[in-house]
Amino acid sequence: MRNATAILCPDTYSALRSAVDARGLRTVSRETGVSASSVTRALKGKAITARNAEALAVLRRVPPRTRTAEDFARAPRVTPPQPRDVRMSWSIETIRGALEAQMRGRFADAVRLREAMTRDDAIFVARSNRTAPVTAVATALVAHDSARGRALCARARLSVQIPRTVLADLDETLVEHGVAIGYVEHEPNADGTAIDFRLTEWPLEHVEVDPQTQTLYTYAAEEPGARVPIVHGDGRWAVFRHRASKPWRKTACVLAAGFVWAAHAEGIADFSAGSRSHGLAKLLGELPEGVDVVDANGMLTPYAQRFLDTLQALVEGSANAAVRPAGSRTEWLASGASAWQIFLENIVSREKAAARIYLGTDAALGSVGGAPGVDIAKLFSIAASKLQGDFEALTEGLASGVYEPWAAINTGDSRYSPRFTFLLPDPDAYSKIEERAAARKRLTETIAGMKAQGLVVDQALIDTLAREYSVTPAPRLASADSVSSGLVLAPTDIAKVVRVREARASQGLAAFGDERDDMTITQLDAWTAAQAAAAAAPAP
Repeated sequence: MRNATAILCPDTYSALRSAVDARGLRTVSRETGVSASSVTRALKGKAITARNAEALAVLRRVPPRTRTAEDFARAPRVTPPQPRDVRMSWSIETIRGALEAQMRGRFADAVRLREAMTRDDAIFVARSNRTAPVTAVATALVAHDSARGRALCARARLSVQIPRTVLADLDETLVEHGVAIGYVEHEPNADGTAIDFRLTEWPLEHVEVDPQTQTLYTYAAEEPGARVPIVHGDGRWAVFRHRASKPWRKTACVLAAGFVWAAHAEGIADFSAGSRSHGLAKLLGELPEGVDVVDANGMLTPYAQRFLDTLQALVEGSANAAVRPAGSRTEWLASGASAWQIFLENIVSREKAAARIYLGTDAALGSVGGAPGVDIAKLFSIAASKLQGDFEALTEGLASGVYEPWAAINTGDSRYSPRFTFLLPDPDAYSKIEERAAARKRLTETIAGMKAQGLVVDQALIDTLAREYSVTPAPRLASADSVSSGLVLAPTDIAKVVRVREARASQGLAAFGDERDDMTITQLDAWTAAQAAAAAAPAP
């Protein structure tokens, strides 16, 4: 996963182009934390890391509105109706009908189709690879950058429950149908001072789309037949979607995978039948001349029946040897046709189609010619555009559908609500470090060159250069008091200006602790000579 890449969606690309034209490349790079080279690659339509793509996506987001507790009327709790029966048999007509209902926003039959498709190995593997990162990638709750935000984040970790299993179910529904519905259960905490949130998945089979308003509604067990509107972010409902408008028509994998499943299943059935009819040899027997095969009633004669039983036993393998009547003949019939291979080609092509639908690539199946398949990191990289879309849909849905309502209900407004995020490793981290080091080196070389030419270099100039080179923080000039120049002293000069205390300290020796410490080296030598002369003088 370290090499995950993605190409910007049209909305993000347009927002990035407008931001660069208005504020400049380096300013946008500094504001988003994305290197200038990565921004340039994105503007050229090339792939960048998934983390950088997510960072640039903030350019197209509308600043969130602060929501207050008054925005959330305490809606009564509802429960879904009983699940519908599972369809056991599917034909091309019923598959087409389920997919057409999905296009109209009627999900019940499409949900049953999705469940049936799980039994197909090609669909199961492709779907599992698509949804596995949601359960494997680490997550974190990021606090608002303030003391109150950090305190609220600590409360949310205990008060808001989002089980990883529920998140995985929501992601699978989102992938298959383009939309998934979460329902938030409210429970007072132990001391009654707050409302805890617990996210569950609402069965999509009970959800429909109003054809006039294109809004979602459902049915509840409490009021059979009555519509219950699904309002995202009202404190009860959280809607996860890939697109703002009609995602069930645009990104639902079941729309394309339904017919792939039918073709794959038919191919396996035809392959099995063809391998049995063409792959197994047949044994043909001929009775001796003059022996009747059937009697007057059109039934096999006892002789012919025994002969046929013997041939069947040899073909089935229940008999290893037999006695052939005199005059009878046997002949092996084997088909040399290779028409059965078309079924194998159909199976392989449908498996590749399933991988492309769910993953955006069939690289997981390996390359033609026996080359190995790619590892999970490369697979994640190839399919990053789809997986990044899943992560963003889940993140946005949890932010505005769960955490903001929780913060508003429990604290009065949503300004300091935390944000749920997936911790994707940044494969571009090392290159960013190298880019920053190179920028600092260019800056210091420029400053040194200007000083060498005798130009005036002050702090204002350094700040300007630092902005141009995208170096943060800008280097600071040393204060005048801290600036010192080196002065080389001759040994005779050192003896005149260096104190004894300083000389001994430079050698790691302790001070004398008397008047000698404040003498220069020359004065100490004179004092020592005077002491020696006094000691040598004869006593009077």
